[in-house]
Parts: sequence; structure tokens; C-alpha cells
Amino acid sequence: MIYIVGAGPGASEYMTPEAARVISEASVVISGGRLLETVAIAGGARRIELPASGMADAVIEILERESRSPDVVLLVSGDPGFYSLARRVIEYFGREKIRVIPGISSLQLMASRIGRPWSNVATVTLHGRDLPEISELRYKLSSSPALALLLGDRDYAPGHMRWLASDAEMGNAWAALGCDLGLPEERVFDAPSLRALIDVQHVGRLSLLWLEAGRGEI
Repeated sequence: MIYIVGAGPGASEYMTPEAARVISEASVVISGGRLLETVAIAGGARRIELPASGMADAVIEILERESRSPDVVLLVSGDPGFYSLARRVIEYFGREKIRVIPGISSLQLMASRIGRPWSNVATVTLHGRDLPEISELRYKLSSSPALALLLGDRDYAPGHMRWLASDAEMGNAWAALGCDLGLPEERVFDAPSLRALIDVQHVGRLSLLWLEAGRGEI
């Protein structure tokens, strides 16, 4: 059985007991380096680190090789259903061979930090993707209560924010930025407009930007 386990942000207090149990019983744990370092893994489990680039292809190759091992765990950050490797793995191996253990997503954490519901929020990831048309994002912002965007790490987030703020409607939206949500180094900022937030010092491995139309500066 292949388990896809959502580790949340990686801190133990945000991991579900079921996720912790499955990890503790695993024979093989596959993940990125940060989670392998921060999540408690049973001493007898083999740890396989995914490469920083080409991760989606590498995980299929590794899971194929390890498929006969009992209780193989693919450990992903956040929730497996929120922009993770889970979709690719399930499509390849089939639902009957996969069990998904949910986790707390960065979207849930960000909504809780700023006191907002997240059930109808539009979401987009810019992390490791080609930039979409700005008109597409503008439509999502105007037609939803809020727009949440995964920006990626400190190398990409500032450029993504400047690109978004260059659009008049996006730049005028009320904005909040969460970095390393759920970790000891977490930082959350907000401002009357995205333009007022673009000079924030990005310190996180992962940043999530929350925008709301109609609340910005006049």
C-alpha cells in the first residue's frame, strides 16, 4: 500500500494523530529534504529524499521501485489535495493502490490567521509554474470573496508580487502575506493594498498571498 500523508506545515502540533501513526509504521518514507529533517520518522524506516527539481517524475520512478515494500509513505507538506504530488501519483497507480491521509493546508492556516472563511476562496499556484494571464487572475479576484496564491519561496515571491501589483486592480486589492505558516519562523503581514505590501522582506520557504477586492485604497 502507498500512503500519501499530509504533514501540514511540518510542525508536530499541526500533524494529525493518524498521519503520525502511519509515518511511525512506515517501512519507507519518501519526501523532500525539509520534511525528512523536521518530521519524526521511525528509526527503522528507510528515508528517500526527492530531488529539488523534477520531483514529479522522480516520485513516480521511486514509488515504482519501492512498490513491493510494505507501507510506503509519500510525505507531502500541507494537504495532499492542495497543489501537491498526490494527483499525479493517484492518476498513475490508481485509487485502489493509494490511501490518502489529509493534513492542514497553508490555505487553512492563512484563513485562520487573518480571521477569514476559506470555503469559497479562489486558489492559484505560481510556484514552479508559468505565469498565467493576468486577466485570468483579475477575473478570479473579482468573482470570488478572495484569491489565494501560492508564491513559492523567497527567490520567486518578490517578483511574483511585483508582477501582480503592476496590474491596477490586483495592486489595489487588500492584501495579506503569510510566510512559513505553522512553523516557528512564521510571519504574517497585511496592508490596505498589494502595492503597499510588495517591499516586505520575504524570509519563508513558502509564501501565500491573500487578496480581496473592494477593500483596497481609493
